[in-house]
Amino acid sequence: MTASEPHSEIWDRLCQSVLRAWPRSRWSGVGVVIGCSGGADSVALVRALHHLRHQPSSDPPTGFLTLAHFNHATRGEESDHDETFVRALADQLELPFVGQRSDQTDLRDEESLRKMRLRFLKETAEQQGARYVAVAHSSDDNVETVLHHLLRGTGPTGLAGIRPYRSLGQDAVLIRPLLSVSRDCIRTALRSIEQSWCEDSSNTSRDYRRNWIRHELIPLIQSKYPDATEAISRAAVTQRDWVRSIESMAEDWRTQHVDVGDAVVIHCDVETDAPVIITAMQQLWSIQAWPMQSMSQTHWQRIYQFVSATQTGVCMLPGAIRMESADGCVVLKCGG
Repeated sequence: MTASEPHSEIWDRLCQSVLRAWPRSRWSGVGVVIGCSGGADSVALVRALHHLRHQPSSDPPTGFLTLAHFNHATRGEESDHDETFVRALADQLELPFVGQRSDQTDLRDEESLRKMRLRFLKETAEQQGARYVAVAHSSDDNVETVLHHLLRGTGPTGLAGIRPYRSLGQDAVLIRPLLSVSRDCIRTALRSIEQSWCEDSSNTSRDYRRNWIRHELIPLIQSKYPDATEAISRAAVTQRDWVRSIESMAEDWRTQHVDVGDAVVIHCDVETDAPVIITAMQQLWSIQAWPMQSMSQTHWQRIYQFVSATQTGVCMLPGAIRMESADGCVVLKCGG
């Protein structure tokens, strides 16, 4: 590893991709926490932001970069090696380092690990007073996410893939500046500046669904459709634009039709299309902090049927949420 400013044509192209996704003017004057696992994608993000921050400019940077590493401790010495690597990278680049080791080393499911890591990054941003948390999802991650959602029977939001940015608590924003860059391009760029990274052995395990999608499903698709990943990426971007329009309409609908108190009262609507109402309900679930992971497309459709008055009665939803139709309304109550 070296702290000197890297340069190669391939590396410069990667940095330009980061700038297009996230112009320097938006983050150089504020705090940024970079989630770094030690893998190629996150190491490339660290090096790119560090490089861009030190480029000559009429507006010198006044903010800060902090490296944050969460050690899940699920791979023994390998996990500890990753933490040591990231700490050394921070030292080489003269950047602050914040690390945390999990005390729940028996956890293995992807969703639990992701939530723990995200909670750590959010808390670090709050403690550091950072405006952004930058993470290193690539275009390949986006394709894998779209396929994962598709196989679970997702709706339009799931087919839009990974969002380039989203709120993380009240004060921070989660940003993904490498979302348009492929995994191969990232590794090629790192090699061009002789920057090493860590390989996570768990990425080869077929026990995780995403790894099965990565190592088996996508190669099978590409054997028949060589440009499939690029096509899926383009489709996700188009879908994301459509979802943004629907989300705007859903917010307006929610303001007019939903009253929140001890219970949530939704005024029935027989005219509005299902995508708007379902999106409004997903927004409501997020606002209420109700469990989203267990909600399938079947559950959202059931809510739409109640709200559109095509079905009445009582229904229990995941998270012990009771749904009941009553006098032209639908009443939702958690724990009821």
